[in-house]
Amino acid sequence: MASKIWHILLEQRLLLLLHLAVVITRLGSADAGNSPIVYDGLVGGNVTIYCPVAEESQLEFLYFQKVVDGKSVFLNGYHSKPLPTQLPNTEMDQNHTMMHIYRLNLSDSGEYQCFYRYKNAASGNLYEVQLYLNVTALFSKPETSVRCREESGVPSDCNVTCHSHNGLSGKRMEWNVLGNDNRDMWRVLRNDESPSRDELVSISSTANFNCSVGEVKVSCSVDTFTSEIVSACSSKFPPDPPYNFSSAVIAATVICSVFLFGPLLFWWLKNRTGTDKGSVEQNIVEEVIVLQPMGS
Repeated sequence: MASKIWHILLEQRLLLLLHLAVVITRLGSADAGNSPIVYDGLVGGNVTIYCPVAEESQLEFLYFQKVVDGKSVFLNGYHSKPLPTQLPNTEMDQNHTMMHIYRLNLSDSGEYQCFYRYKNAASGNLYEVQLYLNVTALFSKPETSVRCREESGVPSDCNVTCHSHNGLSGKRMEWNVLGNDNRDMWRVLRNDESPSRDELVSISSTANFNCSVGEVKVSCSVDTFTSEIVSACSSKFPPDPPYNFSSAVIAATVICSVFLFGPLLFWWLKNRTGTDKGSVEQNIVEEVIVLQPMGS
């Protein structure tokens, strides 16, 4: 009797193992040898992941899952009608083959799965597509500030600080020194990192420049962004304004002309006035002589 019961249990186990083997074979045959489809996104941005189904075939169902701690978690999908959404920042498209993910976070990175089955398919296969989403973050464009120490109004050394925000931890600011880049005349004083939001960090870096080398042009870079170029060790004394040669020459010429030709002009006008006055008096006398009576 005991041997008969054991035989029945063994037969049931064999049938169960055979059933699992058939399911695994069907599922694996749909995705055998295919690498995961990789998608990239940025923190705060959006991404659309696509399940490559045959457009001419009707779907019985299609849904997306995410692998979390080794377990598949339902995200969004369709089974004759849209299913309740488990992830609030997801949305299925009208054709039910794409899922939009909005306002990405670093935690959205990871393995995704797409399961679907065609309606009225003879094989009844369940298809699985492996997906992978890589979410990253880029630092903002660095901002710079310059502070200098002066001696008698002339800068002796300057500290240039660069700030950038909302990037991934572990990155450093890179310094770009244009022109005089003598490494012995400048050095990085410190690099700081502080949390900002959603697992992101802000970073800053401060470099000191010895002004004995004169003015230097500086910028800093992180990820794909470079700051504006700033000037360090520049003198605050403004350069002498350019000499306006033409205006000065004209002014000097006018002044010299007045002093040189002024007396001559005055003398000429004076002599001319005296001559004209004598001529008038002579004419008056001559007229008086002509007008005397004939009998006198």
